[in-house]
Amino acid sequence: MKLLLHKAPQISDSALELPSQFFTREGVKVEITGDRWTFPLLYRHSRLDFSRVENDTLKTSIKRCIIDQASRVSTHAGCQYWSDISAAIVSCQKKHSLLPDISADEFQERLIAVMEEAISQARNKHRLWALYRPIQWYIWCSENYSELGFSIAYAQELDSLEVPGNPKGEAVRQEDPECGPLHRTLELQPIINALKQDQSKVYEHLQQKTAVALSIAFGRNPANLTFLKETDLVNLTPGSSPPCYVLKMPRIKKRQLAPRDDMIDEYLEPEIAKHVLELIDASKHRKLLIEVDGKAVEVTRPLFINPRKNAYAIDSKRWDEAYNMLSTGIANLVKAFIKRHNIISPLTGELLHVTPRRLRYTLATGLAAEGISKRELARILDHTDTQHVNVYFEMAGKIVEHLDKATAKGFSKYLSFFKGRLIDSDEDAVNGERDDKHLTFVDDQNPVDQADIGICGESSVCHLDPPYSCYLCPKFQPYRHADHEHVLECLLAGREERLKRYENARLGIQLDEVIAAVAQVAKLCEEGGRNV
Repeated sequence: MKLLLHKAPQISDSALELPSQFFTREGVKVEITGDRWTFPLLYRHSRLDFSRVENDTLKTSIKRCIIDQASRVSTHAGCQYWSDISAAIVSCQKKHSLLPDISADEFQERLIAVMEEAISQARNKHRLWALYRPIQWYIWCSENYSELGFSIAYAQELDSLEVPGNPKGEAVRQEDPECGPLHRTLELQPIINALKQDQSKVYEHLQQKTAVALSIAFGRNPANLTFLKETDLVNLTPGSSPPCYVLKMPRIKKRQLAPRDDMIDEYLEPEIAKHVLELIDASKHRKLLIEVDGKAVEVTRPLFINPRKNAYAIDSKRWDEAYNMLSTGIANLVKAFIKRHNIISPLTGELLHVTPRRLRYTLATGLAAEGISKRELARILDHTDTQHVNVYFEMAGKIVEHLDKATAKGFSKYLSFFKGRLIDSDEDAVNGERDDKHLTFVDDQNPVDQADIGICGESSVCHLDPPYSCYLCPKFQPYRHADHEHVLECLLAGREERLKRYENARLGIQLDEVIAAVAQVAKLCEEGGRNV
């Protein structure tokens, strides 16, 4: 880019003066004396430390732009401008000698050099979109405070620069094993199984389970969950059984003045409602007090209580949010659940990397694979239009990979889908004497190919679909000597046939959990048949 330099005007004292306070778009007063500001953004880090900016002109221009964004657009926008400008401009101030006592002409020239280097590096990394805010900051300063040393001519060149938007859904498209959607059978299902089996009543563990359950069920951003109150769980059918629960979910990024200004009712499945109810019950005797003007005031309990309090809420005098978690707190609960259960990804062989965002991707990609409409998926993800969900439909047909016997058996060491007990004979089994409890595998492709595989240990009527679902049942007692390898081969062949015939990812993944359980049984028999 050709540099257009003009002699910068002298900087007046009034141009460097700032007010002592201002009001955000949401109507919250912010004290801004000094270089350390606290913004009333309660779900993420919102302390802005300008002391790192050495040049007063640069510091003042950044502060003025952030005040404009926070008061005109949103508090979040002001924080995001500081984050991006700090990364692109402030981080390079020493390299380009943006020192405290340089002249206006030197400031103009050196700042342009910083911008040019940032643009060059962003282009090389295909991340020009990340400079959108720093570029807008420079243009805004040239329009409003050119006397501070911002070149109007250079700003016009920046304004003509075509800056692409943030590439949506790249982690989904690339199926990144650390950032993209989880494999629904090999990675998501072990999380669901751990959630079902976790009986811990430790309060932090209850928080973990609720955070994981809500993230899997609704795919919301962590910020949505931080604003939930215990009173947002509502029983629509009090006195009846079973009850019908809805959760009033706060909506964010909808330009309302406060996240709880707009709520959407989400129906809770009984298994999900159970975790929320247990969490609420565990804290019902606890009063949350905050000192206001020397008096202890009780505040409404959030669903996810932050025992260390929310310093940003307290500094902003937002007492009702004093015990709200940050978004990072929700993410940490999810990670702690995975670590506590030591859930290993069969795809990486390492501890499963799970974030609320990955669970959001997983929900969306899975629903797209099952044939949901774009409009309905946008509603579930709380998008205002359908353009943001296109990536999930692009990936819907690509989420099922080829499986062979060696791969399935390799994965089995990380999975525990089989919960039953291997037996050597009918005498070792519960119900071994009952002919009606003996189970036979019949190959769908060749019905004359049949094999006895084990015995059902359920004493009452079984409502499963034998023999496939039997491998997932804790009452199933497979024979140690049965040819489970053959069952596995038939299932894998049937899976491939479904994919070829119907070209439908949903039909391909329906058997994956059963295949993993059969592979586990075959592996146990191969290794000597030790029971689970």
